[in-house]
Amino acid sequence: MAQKNVTIYGAGLSGLVAAINLAREGHKVTVHDLEKKYGGSSVFNPSLHMTPLDLEDTSRYIGIDISSAFLPLNELLAYFHDLEVGFPFKGFYAVERGDRQSSLDTILYNKCRELGVEFVWESRLDKKNLEHLSADTIIACGLDAASYRIMDLPCAIWEAWICYGPSDLNPLCWCWMDECITEYGYYTVANGMYFDMLFSNGKSVSKEALRKYQDFMYRIKGIEPRDNWRYVTGGAGVASVKQPRLFWKNAILAGTIAGCIDPFLGFGISGGLVSGKVAATAVTDRAKALAEFKRFTKLFPYMYLLKTYVWWTLIRPHVGMMERAMRLAGPKNVEKIANVFVNKRITPPIIPGYNVLGCN
Repeated sequence: MAQKNVTIYGAGLSGLVAAINLAREGHKVTVHDLEKKYGGSSVFNPSLHMTPLDLEDTSRYIGIDISSAFLPLNELLAYFHDLEVGFPFKGFYAVERGDRQSSLDTILYNKCRELGVEFVWESRLDKKNLEHLSADTIIACGLDAASYRIMDLPCAIWEAWICYGPSDLNPLCWCWMDECITEYGYYTVANGMYFDMLFSNGKSVSKEALRKYQDFMYRIKGIEPRDNWRYVTGGAGVASVKQPRLFWKNAILAGTIAGCIDPFLGFGISGGLVSGKVAATAVTDRAKALAEFKRFTKLFPYMYLLKTYVWWTLIRPHVGMMERAMRLAGPKNVEKIANVFVNKRITPPIIPGYNVLGCN
């Protein structure tokens, strides 16, 4: 195999996985990132995420043992206003992003350094770079809205209040639904820290919405209102039914900017990992990589349409209706039904990178 010089823009999950696989094949790999160091976007990280994942299959597929970064949840709850509904947490994990030693990024970055991958920090993808891209360049700038704009790619803008800090609780996650946001609030604990996020897609999140969320946390969980919240925005590749694409002109796309993300609930960890492997494959075998990419994203259009025309239009604006339905059915009965779906995998699993919606 002829060895190549491969440039990667983006030192997130997909960029690092691609770099590791290419360096193992003997290619010279240089990773550019707009940040000062590894760990993903400094706007968003450090952070914690709840994600469904088949760890064994995903590790095998990407060729990297990532199991130490994923902590099984002890509790997974959803709140419809104040109504609590427990959900099965088998196969759901908490995973940390950022540059702390316990993060997934640290595992991947250290493997890159062992393999001689070079890094260029504070190096943003811009129009000048785009004019001179080689055919083997990989672009993995998933949360950077500016990258979508200069490449003329569809981009959904999300806005959020976030905060994080120390916590001694066991791994857990809850999600909170209310009419004041288009998505949800979620609170995740792992690795001695908590991460809290209240966000919407395509809509700002008001201070009044934040106060309502804080009131909920104090009333239900006894968590005192915190003063370390900050407002952030970013982009995501969930703005079009045709979003998934592996190639952009001569370049290879990976991660969120390629549409490798669940458009319904926003799970992006599995898509970021497996698409990094797919992008590395595309450097030497584009036909094989494209077949794999289509396999991992084949349900994206259906989940996008479901969310856009059913969830957002008919269901999500009416949290009160969902709450009444849950109370009528009985929260314990809802939990039993959810257990059947997860344990029997009634929804179609796409593995590696399994998640319950089967999107990545």
